[in-house]
Amino acid sequence: MRIVFFAIAFVVGNFLSMAGYSQASTDDSKSYLNLVLKHYNKQLQNGIDTYGSTSTAFWMSSLSTATGKYPEDDSRPSDRPQRLYETRPIEAPQGSNIYWDMPQITVAYYLSKKTGDSFYANAADAYIQAFLANCISEFNGRFTWGNHFYYDAYKDAVIRFGSDGNPLIINVAEDTVGLHELRPIVPSWDALWEIDSEATEAEIRSAIEGHLTNPSTGRFNRHASGNAGLAFLEAGGIMVHMLSWLYQKTQDVTLLDKAYKIANYSFEHQGDATGLLENSPDDYGGYRWDAIYSTTEVGLWSRDLLASVEYVNDTTRQRWISMADAAMSAWLQYGFDPERCNYYGILRVENGEPVFDEDYRADFPNPTDQTSYRPDNYTSLWEPLFPRHDYPMPFAESCLELYKLTDKDQYKAACYRWLTVIQNDLPAWDGEGGYADLYGRVIHFLMGSYETFHDERFRLFAQKVADEAVSRLYVDEDGMFRTHTNDNRYDTADMFGLLAASLIWVETGEEPDMMGIFY
Repeated sequence: MRIVFFAIAFVVGNFLSMAGYSQASTDDSKSYLNLVLKHYNKQLQNGIDTYGSTSTAFWMSSLSTATGKYPEDDSRPSDRPQRLYETRPIEAPQGSNIYWDMPQITVAYYLSKKTGDSFYANAADAYIQAFLANCISEFNGRFTWGNHFYYDAYKDAVIRFGSDGNPLIINVAEDTVGLHELRPIVPSWDALWEIDSEATEAEIRSAIEGHLTNPSTGRFNRHASGNAGLAFLEAGGIMVHMLSWLYQKTQDVTLLDKAYKIANYSFEHQGDATGLLENSPDDYGGYRWDAIYSTTEVGLWSRDLLASVEYVNDTTRQRWISMADAAMSAWLQYGFDPERCNYYGILRVENGEPVFDEDYRADFPNPTDQTSYRPDNYTSLWEPLFPRHDYPMPFAESCLELYKLTDKDQYKAACYRWLTVIQNDLPAWDGEGGYADLYGRVIHFLMGSYETFHDERFRLFAQKVADEAVSRLYVDEDGMFRTHTNDNRYDTADMFGLLAASLIWVETGEEPDMMGIFY
């Protein structure tokens, strides 16, 4: 800890002396809140589905900041880093993906509460209503959303795609939605429940029926196919949360029992000597790296459990806090490199040793086993590609939550280490600029740490990151935020709502209600 605190003191001293540092603008027209309002005004006036033969209230997945409409040319610049997978159309070309829009929806509700103008909430209501009217399987009540479905506004149809990325129009009345998959964010079940509680309950119950492949052990599959499959920590954590949330609404103890078993299934698959959780216990015959490695994904899993404890009885609450504490403690024991002042990307479950590129290639020498969907040697705050199973800021948020719940010094120390990691990794993406959600996550952690530790250094860095995010992403002449550098384009998949809420928190001191979504 001596190295870490020294680094922070030195950095903050230099930071405060920088001539270019500024607080949020005192010009009301340039305030973060007003910039967010300008963005939403343009988006919701221009960026709604008017395509195909039927106009709907769906929010389009991609917008030109110049027009606020879907881009006439939706090709990507060659120098833009890949965002979601490499071959799959998760970004919903010519369409809408409400799963990735959930943060934006909850901010819309907040803006109506903040301003007294129902325009934003009405647009969010209409969006959810359009989704529920068009995207529920009549076969089993599951939502056609997540990482394998989207609504095509030009074709007026729901699209499904598999691992090959080939988009197919489906018959919603008959589709089993076996590719139902939610990761890495928890949706706002609260927002959905307000519009249609019966449909929301049916979605959760039906989805879990497909995901939970062994009810007695809690074994699950990231896909709701009913068959055994990859049991990623991040997928299991979301299942625990959705079941706990519905238990709180219904008091159906069978839901809590399922959540308990799913959580235990992930927790029990850990290294005997290290306590490190396997990213996924199912190795598919030995070619998957997930079963022998552990990553910062354990922080995302822990965050899901810690958010779930508010919905459950005290016995379950204490059990899940204890599980998250044990899993995070193990990772903190092995996962920090004091010489680099950074956290490793991958640890070996068996002995806690860091796994670098050369180690991975030795473990998996077959060229077909090489994958870009794994972390780098060290965790990366600004890496845009999903899913790489690297979640530094959710991991940091879990450290913060566990400090508040346990008062253990190791979590406070970890939060200060994360402050150093953030400082060392600015400006974002080696000066190229970060994505909206990644900026938002960093700011949110810093503000949460400021309110917890009352250390001004966290707030100052939150302000610095906020200033950088606005300078890199807000297009003044267009009155909109782009969600990444390289082109003036807004993409739903970049989850602008996470940035918008964080900017408002920095400026006003009031954390927007995200209606159950957490960072």
